[in-house]
This record gives sequence, structure tokens and C-alpha cells, in this order.
Amino acid sequence: MKINLIIVLFVSMIALSCNSKSEQTTEDNSELIEITKAQFESEKMVIGEPLLHPFSEVVHVTGTITPAVDGHAQVSLAMPGKINKIYYKPGQLINKGAALFEVSGNEFIDLQKEFAESMAIISRLKNDYLRAKELYSEKIVTQKDFTYAESNFFAENAKYKALKIKIETMGLDISKIEKGEFYSSYNLKSPINGFVSYINVAIGQYVEPQQKIAEIIDVNSFLLKLSIFEKNINKIKTGQSVVFYLNGNKSVKYKATINAVGKTIQTDSKSIECYAKIENPTNINMVNNQFIEGEVHSGVDSVLSVPETAIINSENDAYILMFEKEKNKSYYFKKIKVQTGRKANNYVELKEQLPSVKLLVNGIYNIQIE
Repeated sequence: MKINLIIVLFVSMIALSCNSKSEQTTEDNSELIEITKAQFESEKMVIGEPLLHPFSEVVHVTGTITPAVDGHAQVSLAMPGKINKIYYKPGQLINKGAALFEVSGNEFIDLQKEFAESMAIISRLKNDYLRAKELYSEKIVTQKDFTYAESNFFAENAKYKALKIKIETMGLDISKIEKGEFYSSYNLKSPINGFVSYINVAIGQYVEPQQKIAEIIDVNSFLLKLSIFEKNINKIKTGQSVVFYLNGNKSVKYKATINAVGKTIQTDSKSIECYAKIENPTNINMVNNQFIEGEVHSGVDSVLSVPETAIINSENDAYILMFEKEKNKSYYFKKIKVQTGRKANNYVELKEQLPSVKLLVNGIYNIQIE
């Protein structure tokens, strides 16, 4: 009897042990996600591996659109005058050298008169100078007489040349004025190609030289003027790439390259102004002083990463599906929680090493992991 009882107890222990082992296997299997091979193929799933992908250190920046120094012109008169005509309106495209205003005035007439008089005087003084020079070489006149003739000629010649430059700057024909054919008005021309930003004058208005009457901006010269905080300025160098967007629209991004790094901290914002050249500015609808946001990609390093299509986001956590095994007509995957970092070019940085090198990298979007 004792022997039989011992045998019964032994058999019972073996049975309990087997039941326990079976339950553990079932429990382990319940943690795996089964995907049939038919589903795997229909969803175009892919099993892949993490890889080293280059990521840039990113500095977030704000700034404005601004023209280059040679792409911005403020127009004013060289002398007082009255506006007779206005040829362009704000927003219109104007070419360099095109007439922007027609200007007249007594000062303009006086300038031509003074030039014509100077031309006549210099002709006489030149003859006096040459005659005095010849007589002085023959010891007929004194050095004082020669010096007097010489100084008068040189002084008037300087005046004549200065007046000539002023008139030529206005685009007038010098030869006509020398003949006494005066202009009643002249055209004030655009100094650059661009769009007329504004007109600050009216027809018939008398304008002083210090008054700014128009502004022209060349949109093809637009740059990014970026505000970089002092703590980040050591990360910024010429040649670095900038990705920026307009009007808060992050879905449409544009590119630029840092081409100047400022050396002065702005007292009001405590930031340093840096400039970036925009790639293909003619293809972007920008306006002067427009606000922009963006990122400067400073340092580059290669880190372990996976495609964005390998990540499942659930609430505030990120998961991947690690490949465990292939059995019969199914693949089995284990849900692994991961810490993610930077994103670039459809890849996501992994901040930790994985226990395995195979995972589902595509077709994960329809899988329920709850």
C-alpha cells in the first residue's frame, strides 16, 4: 500500500509540473503578436534591421526675410524740385535705369545755367593761362601774373568738372546744355531692378533732397536674417544648412545656407544676427520683413535608427515589433517599448540598443498592439 501511495504521489507531482510548464508556454506565447504570411504579403510588410543614419544637431531659429544691401534702394532728389509725373505705382516691377519720376524746378534750371556760364568762362581762362605760361617762359611777365592766371583757370576748371558730373548723373546730354539748350525737367531713374515698395510723394509736391520719396526692393536678393541666441552662437558657422518655413506652414519647407555670422549682440533681444542665402528665391512667394521660423543643422553624427514606419505610437509611448520566430504559416513578433530621439529623412533615432537586430520596419500601421 505504501508503495502504491508513493507511486500515486510521484505521478501527481509530474502531472502538476507538466501543467505548470504548459501554462507558462501559453503565457509566453500570448505576449507575441502573430501575423500570418498571407497578411504579411498583402500589407507589403518588411523585416529589416536598425542601421546607422546621419543626424544633425538642430538649432531652432526665428527671423525675417530681408533684401541684401545691394538689393534695397531708397530714392531721393539730389536737389530741391517739384514732382511733375509719377511713372510707377507701388507693387510694380521696375528695371534699373527706368524713369520713376519727372522732376522740375528753378534749382535745376540754375544748375544748367551755371554750367553753361562756367564753360564760357573756362574757355577764356584757358586762353589767358596758356598765354601767360608762354610769356612767363620768355621772361616777359612776372611769376605773380602767371600764378594768378594759372590759379583762376584751375579753379574754374574744377567747378566746371563738378557741374558736369552732376548733370551727367541726371542722364542729361551735356552737349545740348553747352549750346544753351536747357532742359525744363529731368527723369529720376531707378538705381536697381526690383519692385516699387512704396511711393511717398504726390504730383505737384515740392521735395527737399533729404526726403525719401520711394523705395525699391529686389526680391531676387532676399536673404534670411536670423536671430541666434548667445548660448547657441558657437554652434553656428558659415556653410551650414537651414530649413525654414513661412506663415507657420511647416508642411512646406525651404532651404538656405548660412553665409554670414554676426559679431554683435543686439541689446534689446540679446541675440546675434546671422544671414543665410536662400536657395531658388524666385520660386518662393516672399515679402520684405516677413516672419520665418526654421532650423539650423549644425553638427552631424551617425546613430542607431529605424525608419519612421517601424514605430508604433500608443498614447505617449513608442514601440517596435521585434521578430521572434517563424512557425508554419505565421510570423511572431514581440512588442518592445523604445526611447526615440531625433527625426530626419524619414528615420527615427533610437536612444538604446535593441536585444535583437530584426524587426518589422514597414506595414506596421494596421497592427493593433493594445
